[in-house]
Amino acid sequence: MDEKVKSAQFIQDLKAASNNNSSMAQNLDEMKKLGKEMKEQKTGSELREENLTPDPLQD
Repeated sequence: MDEKVKSAQFIQDLKAASNNNSSMAQNLDEMKKLGKEMKEQKTGSELREENLTPDPLQD
């Protein structure tokens, strides 16, 4: 394997390791997916209108 290829792979591996940071999303695609999911979530008042119980507030 060429040294340049090894170096590029090493850098890519380091970036992947640093992305594992306990965040909700590891990359842009995941962020977009989560954003879409959050956008589609009903608000507390919308849930109450449907006689559902919203999640409690977090302290």
